[in-house]
Amino acid sequence: MLRCENSYGKKNKDNKWSDTMYWNSEVFQKRFEKTDFLEDRPCSGRPWPNEFTISDFWRMVWEQECYVIVMLTKVFDFIRVMCVQYWPTDLDKPEEYGNLEITLLAEEQLANFFIRTVKIRKGEEEREIVQLHYTNWPSHTCPFPSALLEFRRRVQVYMMRYPSTGPVVVHCSDGCGRTGAYLCIEANLELAEEDFVYDVFGYAKKLRASRRGMIETLEHYKFIYDALEEANICGSTWFPVNALSQQLKFKSMKNPVTRMNEYQREYQKICKNSSKLSIGDCAGGHRPENRDKNRDVSIVPPDNFRPYLTSFQSNDNTDYINAVFVDGYTRSKEYINTEWPLHRTAQDFWSLVYDHDCNTVVVLCNPPSSNTYPPFWPTEREKKKKYGPVFTVELVSYNHYPNIKTWIFKVLKRVVSLTELMAGVKAEPKTTQIFQITCWPLGHKVPTSTNALVELMNMVERWRQRSTYGPVIVLSTNGKSRVGVYCAACVAIEQVIQHGEVDVFQAVKTVRRHRPQLVENMTEYKYCYDLVLHYVLHYLNSL
Repeated sequence: MLRCENSYGKKNKDNKWSDTMYWNSEVFQKRFEKTDFLEDRPCSGRPWPNEFTISDFWRMVWEQECYVIVMLTKVFDFIRVMCVQYWPTDLDKPEEYGNLEITLLAEEQLANFFIRTVKIRKGEEEREIVQLHYTNWPSHTCPFPSALLEFRRRVQVYMMRYPSTGPVVVHCSDGCGRTGAYLCIEANLELAEEDFVYDVFGYAKKLRASRRGMIETLEHYKFIYDALEEANICGSTWFPVNALSQQLKFKSMKNPVTRMNEYQREYQKICKNSSKLSIGDCAGGHRPENRDKNRDVSIVPPDNFRPYLTSFQSNDNTDYINAVFVDGYTRSKEYINTEWPLHRTAQDFWSLVYDHDCNTVVVLCNPPSSNTYPPFWPTEREKKKKYGPVFTVELVSYNHYPNIKTWIFKVLKRVVSLTELMAGVKAEPKTTQIFQITCWPLGHKVPTSTNALVELMNMVERWRQRSTYGPVIVLSTNGKSRVGVYCAACVAIEQVIQHGEVDVFQAVKTVRRHRPQLVENMTEYKYCYDLVLHYVLHYLNSL
C-alpha cells in the first residue's frame, strides 16, 4: 500500500525521509472543507512499523515533532503478527533505535486500551510523548461505539496536554481500514462541534484520495455512522468527582415539560440505545443439548462473549454454561455474570471456576435451600463434596460478618480425559472464596444496607490483591437482576479511584453490552449512583 504523491508529510532538515527509504505516511487535514491549508494539529495516518522500519518510525516521530501516537491494532491477532512492538517492554530500561534512545516511563491499563508514556532522547535533547493503544478492535470486525468514543476522549485529553507543534500519529496494521475509520470519526466530531453538521461521505472521499483503501470495508463505513450516532445521542456524560453532590441534586429535579428527572431520561436513553441480541448470536444456549441448562431461555449469553468450559467431564457434557463476560474499568472480561446453578449444572459451575481461574465468587442473594435453588457449595457440616465425576470442593475456612458471609474452598480436579492421562497431566488444586451478602432479601430491588454492599466490594478487592486478579463470578438467582448493579457500581467506583471522574451512565452501558437485561429497572440504575456516592463520602471524602 503506497501513499499518493500529493499527500507527503513534512521532510526532515536534510530534505530526506531516511537514508534507505521514505516512511509510508500521509498527513491529513481534519477540516476537509478547507483545502487551502492544514490545521495546526493534523493527523498523520500510517501503516504499522515492521522490524526493519522501527528506527525510521521513531526518527519520523522525532523529526515531525509528534507527541501523541494512536495505535488501533493488537500486536498479535488471529495467529499472525499485526504490528511489531516498537516500544520497550520493561519500565525504565532504554532501547536504542538508530540514534534515538526510547524509554518506557509509565503504562496504564484500562479495559479497552493502554496509555503509555515514552521518553525519546537524542543526544542531550529529550521529549516525553504518549501512546494510546486501543486493543479491542479486531481486524475482522468493529468495536463497540461507546468504547471507542471513550478512547477518543482520552486522546483529546492528551492532545490538549502536549504541545501542538506536530501531527498526531494514527496507525493500525495496514494504515487503511481502522485508521481511516478513526480519522473520519474524529474529523466529523470536530466538524459537529464547530458547525453542527456531519459529512461522512465527503471526508471518506478525501481520505481515499490521499490513500486508496482508507475505510476498507462497508462495515467500517457503517461503524462511522454508528459512532457518530452514539456521540450525538449520549453526548458527554462524565463529571469530576468533586461535583458529585451538585450533579445528583440536578439529576433529581423534574423537567416540568417531560415530567422526568435526569435519572429517568438517562435510563430511557440507555434502554433505547442497548444492543439487541438475536437467536443466532446466542446459538449455543439454544441448542437442544443446552436448553435445559438455562433457567430462562430468553436470558442466554452471546457465543462471542460467553466463557467456554474446557474440563472434560463426560461424553454427555458440553462446553456451555449460562454465563457471560462483563468488562471492568481497568480489565477486559473482569467479571462473569451467571445464574444460581440448577441441580444438573452445579458441576458446570465448578468447571467454570476452575477453567477460568476464578478465585472470587460474589453471591448477591440468599434464597432458602430448595429444589429450585439447590445449594452448590459444601456447608460447614459437610466440609467436602463431589460435584460430578471430576470436581471435589473442600471447605478451608468460614467467616460470618455483619450482613456478609465468606467461605474459602479448595477445588480439586480429577483428570478423566484419556489424552490427559496418557500425557501425564496433573491438575493442580485451586483456591476460591465465596462472598455472600445476606441483607438483600428476595423481592427487594436493593439491599437493606448500602454500606454492606460497598463493604463487600472492598472485601473482594482486598482478597484479590492478596491472591490474583482472575475473573470475578457475580451471581444472582436469574443472572440478570442485582449482578448488573454490582458490576456497574464497581466500574464507576474504579473510575473515581483511577481518574477522579464519575460516569455511571457509561458504566451501565458497559455492563449491558453483552447482556442487555442487566440493570433491569430505574431503581437499580438510581442505586448505582447511590453506591458511588456512599463510597465517595465514606472512603474518599472528596466532596
